[in-house]
Amino acid sequence: MSARLKVHFLSEPFTNQNTRAFLFPVLRHRRALRDAGLDVDVFYEVAPGLTDCDVLAINNKWLTPEFAADRQRALDRIAGLSRQVARLVYFDRSSTAGSFEPDVLPLVDAYYKTSLFRDRRLSLRPLYGGRLFCDYYHRTCGVSDAEPAPSPVLDTPALASRLALSWNTALADYGLLGPRLSALYARLPLRLLLSGPWSFTSPSRPRPIAVSCRMTLSYIHASIAFQRQQVAERLQAHRRSDRVSKPAYFRELRRSQIVASPFGTSEINYKDFEVFLTGGTLLKPDMSHLETWPDLYEADVTYAAHSWDLDDLEEVIDGLLADPARRIEIARAGQARYRACLHGRVAEERFAAHFRQLVAPGPVGPSAPSVG
Repeated sequence: MSARLKVHFLSEPFTNQNTRAFLFPVLRHRRALRDAGLDVDVFYEVAPGLTDCDVLAINNKWLTPEFAADRQRALDRIAGLSRQVARLVYFDRSSTAGSFEPDVLPLVDAYYKTSLFRDRRLSLRPLYGGRLFCDYYHRTCGVSDAEPAPSPVLDTPALASRLALSWNTALADYGLLGPRLSALYARLPLRLLLSGPWSFTSPSRPRPIAVSCRMTLSYIHASIAFQRQQVAERLQAHRRSDRVSKPAYFRELRRSQIVASPFGTSEINYKDFEVFLTGGTLLKPDMSHLETWPDLYEADVTYAAHSWDLDDLEEVIDGLLADPARRIEIARAGQARYRACLHGRVAEERFAAHFRQLVAPGPVGPSAPSVG
């Protein structure tokens, strides 16, 4: 059996959805992690005993205020912590594959992202707005931002090869009450509050709404908003723009055959998981440019894919509505893959194995166990 490892996390508190999505599986699967030889503790501040570990893992959100106030001081703090531990790993929880911190990479033993470009060479050139899809709409449609988001670039392929996958935001609770239960955990840390989501709606139930297209259209950056605005315009007949309560929103999802979920701040949206839970067929722009874990996105298997130029959007929708059996098959496959990464002993062991690969000494860029 592999040697036991003591792993300490340094993270911001369990108070916002990004950090909840990061820590949720770590806290939920502690038993499986122990069985895998990992003793894990979470610190929300620098405290005695923090560096008494084999591996120190930093959630980059913990450093966000320090980076804003004095970036060099924050970098010095990372370097100082690195000198106190045998292995320092850095979890960049920014939502896009094109966002990373080149000045942090040389200071840590491993640098993990929630998603990466399958073509790692994309990290070596600037992307308009820091996102591949923003760059696409800037080049093909002339969409420009008043102040484009920064686009970091890695100087050498060697640095690009150090980027590797952690886990994406799928592993939290996105059920109707999930965010409230997770918020309660911050004040009352009972493992029971991290047990969900458990409520899945059958894809084959009656669904009188053909297409749900309820979504936010306004973003600071025009290059982010453009795709959503174009989808909304083309699906105007299905567009519901009135504000509804969250229970009403979930009722709508359960009654919808197809649910559109264009890219937002990133390609992966919380709505994707809500759709898997409520049993509709997830409709998204093609996701094949991304590598992520768990990988819930297999075009025309777990979600219905359309092109980024939207030329086939109506054709894809019409095809699904004309073939209910295929539409339901895609919805079932997406829901089954999502459920498989959340519940059961296999899901626990799969996460623990992936986690151990991330923190154990060795080459960066482990091969993550697949979910399928």
